[in-house]
Amino acid sequence: MKKGILRGCSLAVACIFSGLLLAGCGGGGDAKQSPAKQEQQAAASGLKSAEFEQPILLTSIGQSADAQMVKALVERNGLKCEYNVAAKADALANEKTLVLVIGGSSKGMGAAGVNQAQEEQRAKALIAKAKEKNIKIIAMHVGGSSRRGELTDRFIPLMNEANYAIVVADGDTDKAFSKAVAGKMPIDFPANIADTGKYLKAAFK
Repeated sequence: MKKGILRGCSLAVACIFSGLLLAGCGGGGDAKQSPAKQEQQAAASGLKSAEFEQPILLTSIGQSADAQMVKALVERNGLKCEYNVAAKADALANEKTLVLVIGGSSKGMGAAGVNQAQEEQRAKALIAKAKEKNIKIIAMHVGGSSRRGELTDRFIPLMNEANYAIVVADGDTDKAFSKAVAGKMPIDFPANIADTGKYLKAAFK
């Protein structure tokens, strides 16, 4: 029964991801961005050169399906990655980069048997271990405005600890992510989830 549920969840994520990729590959692209988004991207201090190394440990902060979508992008771009949706500090071994995908899901956390405080503590311990081992951190938010809300927003301050941030543009219309990083690291604002893969690939040597 559990295998059937897991297969169903994987198929659902694959369908969602495929739809987002198709949307991201549509005709208009950046030409259809609002002036506000164009201004935001122009003002952003993006990553200027490849600074990160493989292999990657990829995990979710908030237990949403967004991390699985990033996993698909990582694989699509040929990056070496270990995916552990609920990775704890001791999961960091020989990895050179930790990728945190921020997106809260009450359903996902319920399935994982954790609450907000426990998820936040796991994230903080993981970040502390990465710092101790001199592992660089990339923080991502790919769910856009539809993933924003009280649950996701609680995890936004964790962006402070990253070395680089990638945030889908319409997830930052209130500048919450921009304010969280506030000159502490480069941040890029791809137009949609499909475009995040290009930024992620370009970040690695």
